[in-house]
Amino acid sequence: LDVTPKTIKTEDRVMKKTLATLTAGGLLVATLAASHQGATGIVRDRMDGMVAMRDTVRDLTPMMRGRTEYAREAVLDAAAALERHAGETMTALFPEGSDDAASYARAEIWQDWETFEAMAMRMEVVAGALAEAADNPPGSAMPEPVDNSTMMGGGPSMMGGGTATEPDPEMLAQMPVDRVFTVAAQVCSACHTQFRAARN
Repeated sequence: LDVTPKTIKTEDRVMKKTLATLTAGGLLVATLAASHQGATGIVRDRMDGMVAMRDTVRDLTPMMRGRTEYAREAVLDAAAALERHAGETMTALFPEGSDDAASYARAEIWQDWETFEAMAMRMEVVAGALAEAADNPPGSAMPEPVDNSTMMGGGPSMMGGGTATEPDPEMLAQMPVDRVFTVAAQVCSACHTQFRAARN
């Protein structure tokens, strides 16, 4: 884990950009009403889950940016919400053939199921680490320097395909909570970029 001032500044820029993108709704469902228009059954269920995750990220963002007072219990609740909608819970909502007109799901989900599944499982791991990191307020000390690949599976590849080494939850849990939150937001963003269709 590189903790040089240059790297920390870069991570701060990445966090601001990622959170701005997510909270602006550019990669997530714009509004509850618009996103659910015409959706029924399992498509509606997964849209509900995505909206819940969007709202969780949005609500926690001010605290992670230092705009509101840090509240450990709020982080624990947010981490539980993210974890509840990730992993097998998420993948179960994407059976083949559920890409009807109301869905935002791209065909790439089923064409590259291994990558999609890996991202869903990765989100579950990072959400669990976010709960563990709740005892490390924003700005707290970073863990002892280690190889980036130990924590992030070789850097940005952690956000991508299923062949990447999985993130080390123990290392993530030792990090300041705002940095773990950034990783969670990046996983969400990467998944939406690759697997969510844009709508006008």
